[in-house]
Formats: sequence, C-alpha cells, structure tokens
Amino acid sequence: MNKLGYALRRNPAAAVGLVALAAWVVLALVGPSVLRFSHTAMDMESQLSAPGLNGHALGTDALGRDILSRIVYGSRSILSVALLTSLFSSVAGVALGFSAGYFGGKIDAAFMRFLDILMAIPPLVLSMVVLGALGDSSVGALTLIVSIAYTPATARVARSALLSCKSLEYVDAARLRGESHAYIMFVEILPNAIGPILVEVTARFAYSIMMIASLGFLGVGLQPPTPDWGMMVIENKTVIREAPWAVLYPSLAIASLVIAVSLISDFLAKALIHDE
Repeated sequence: MNKLGYALRRNPAAAVGLVALAAWVVLALVGPSVLRFSHTAMDMESQLSAPGLNGHALGTDALGRDILSRIVYGSRSILSVALLTSLFSSVAGVALGFSAGYFGGKIDAAFMRFLDILMAIPPLVLSMVVLGALGDSSVGALTLIVSIAYTPATARVARSALLSCKSLEYVDAARLRGESHAYIMFVEILPNAIGPILVEVTARFAYSIMMIASLGFLGVGLQPPTPDWGMMVIENKTVIREAPWAVLYPSLAIASLVIAVSLISDFLAKALIHDE
C-alpha cells in the first residue's frame, strides 16, 4: 500500500482518474436525492431546451426529459453492472485459469482450446446474439452475459500468473506440508500473483463500461425506463443538429468514466507489474 501511495503521488494522471471515478461514484450515490427533476418525467413544453433554460442545467432531450437527471441515474446502472461484471468475470476467470494451470496436462490443453474458441468470438457480438435470443435486457441478464463474454480473457491472465509462480520454492514447501490443492492455489499463489490479476480487473471494468454503453447504443442494452447512456445517444441522434447537447453530454459521460478507469488501470500496471 505504501508503494502504491508513493507511486500515485508521482503519477498525476492516475490521481486525476481516481478523482474522476470517485466523483462519478459519489454522484451516483447522492446525486438522485438532490436532483430537481425526475429522470422519467416528460415536459412536452420544454422539448430540446438548451442547457440552462427552464431550470434544466444540461438541457432536455427530444421527449422533454432532463438530461442531467438521466445521466445521474444512468451512472447508477452503468457503474453497478460494470462493477458486477468485472468482479464476476474475474472470480470465474481466476478459478478456471488457476485450476487449468495448476493441474496442467490434458485438462490444461483442453481448457486452452476451449478458450481459443470463445475468444475467437468478439465479446460484443456474443453479447448481442445472446441478449437478442433471450429477449431479456434486465440488469441480471446483462451482467451475466457480459461476465461470460469477458471470462476467457481473465482466465488466460490468471493462468499465466499462476504458471509464473507454480514452480517457486514456497509452493514446493506447501506441497511438502501436505496442503490441499485449493489452499496452494488461493492462499499461497494468489497473493503473490495478485498484481496482473488486479490490473485485469480494472481493465475489465473499463471494457464493461464500453460494452454496456455499446449494447445500449445498439438497442439491446438496458431498456426504458432505466436510463442508459448509450441509449440516450441513439435516442437523440435524429435531433443532433437542433440539440447537440442531448448527444454530447451522455457521450462525454461515457468517455470520462472510461478514461478515468483506464488511467487507474495503466497506473496499476506500471506500479504492480512493470516496477517489479
């Protein structure tokens, strides 16, 4: 922790990313309680109001809905789904990757071929096909599908991290003590391989944000009345000439959150991996 704190003080870009991410989290938690307008209320007399008019700080969209309220409420859904997705894919990826790398042999070979097949399918395409077939774009379904789509990449990283530690002396000592396979993998090896795995978790968080926004833009993400930043962009693309703010502000929200998490991921990669 001292190493990370020292590295953070020397990396202003990472500090900016951390502040930006913290700001979005705070906004998602307390923002709805101080908003003046509901994120679902439609004011047909204030359609496409410019920012600052009629009390709408960021203006309104084509249906007269307050853009600020929709962005704030949308941050709740995108942060929660992205966080759950990155955590679920990481837990599953670590469990699968560690098991394959630890036992090796035919199990590892079969597992790697299976991963090759899954990774040949772009995650966005896989998510679109499955969500379209299910006809269910709820938070639970979206979290599950995106988690499955990102698990293979995480499993590869976890397997590689385990293989780099598998032959070290402390692992042999644990075997001689008669420790179980699970104990060796998750108590002995995992803490010493946490660097690349933690970097992968933050990277998947950023990828999940982009994935969720992309699915919303394509119409298979979270459905109304749940605000979705990607859906906000596609809903207002036809009025981009008359009301560019209706597309600009959701796009900036997506970009700022992805960049913030990416800066943190890059910082962790340099601090935990490259400096070792």
